[in-house]
Amino acid sequence: MKLRLDLSLVCFLVLLSTGCWSAQDDAARLEEVKAVWARLPIYSGLQEIDSSTTYGYGKAMISKKYRSKARYDDVKRFYVEHLIPDGWTMISEKKIVDVGTDFGGYHIEFRKGDLSLGLEYAGEKVNYEWQYAIAVSWSRWVRKT
Repeated sequence: MKLRLDLSLVCFLVLLSTGCWSAQDDAARLEEVKAVWARLPIYSGLQEIDSSTTYGYGKAMISKKYRSKARYDDVKRFYVEHLIPDGWTMISEKKIVDVGTDFGGYHIEFRKGDLSLGLEYAGEKVNYEWQYAIAVSWSRWVRKT
């Protein structure tokens, strides 16, 4: 029984590694994500303090963190006014609650085809080095809109 289970697991992992994604596709999608960032307007009050790029295994993402004293409503309005005319759809806005505590943070998600853009506001009651984070990503596992 154990040998059959181990063999099944090996077959499943081989199938995943050969048929579900390719490094070339992931690299091409990373270029799409870079192109979105190249066109993305940045709110004038945001100062970039960190950036991260990851791709592989059916995903590609570039995320950046920003320091700012800008009000959330102003930053939200800026991105809604710039992204929606460019074909993005705002699919959610959620209040962030961390371990039952409300620090005043929000997360907004936009979609365009199989690309996602997330805007996060950490909240006025937290003491992070950053106040805003923006991530643009593609995932083979997210349905197109």
